[in-house]
Amino acid sequence: MKKTDCKFSRQPGVECIIHSLGSDEMIAQRLAQMGILPGARLHIVRLAPLGTTIEVSVDGGQSFAMRNSELVALECEIVAIPLTAVDGPPHTTYRIHRLAGGRTFRHRMEARGIEPGCFIKILDQTGSPIRVQRLDQEEIVKLGRGEANKIIVKVTGG
Repeated sequence: MKKTDCKFSRQPGVECIIHSLGSDEMIAQRLAQMGILPGARLHIVRLAPLGTTIEVSVDGGQSFAMRNSELVALECEIVAIPLTAVDGPPHTTYRIHRLAGGRTFRHRMEARGIEPGCFIKILDQTGSPIRVQRLDQEEIVKLGRGEANKIIVKVTGG
């Protein structure tokens, strides 16, 4: 995906690669002291109820609470997003990066042919259910919004 500001990615499940800590020296220094450095992968875990604090984790599995202003200051490349956040042209191909739910959710999705590494196309995302098709199968899978929100995808092409 293209290089963008993290302010567009304030959603749980988003994964990005940090390219710059931003131009504000105070924020950059604080982030560097926490171990958040350019080149690291950042995962948005969850948002606080009022949205001012965001829980993130970095490569080493360390979790941090970041202020919204710190997250907005970062320049990053988004590499994976929840299926519900996809805003591409119809019939774009996506690769399932990971399933963010628990064991029961993962088993239910795998039984329907939705598993990490497989390629899918979104046929209809306008309503509920969301209709997707696995590229190597003709069967169409219908997903609820909650299920689709736990499916983290990467764009692979059109």
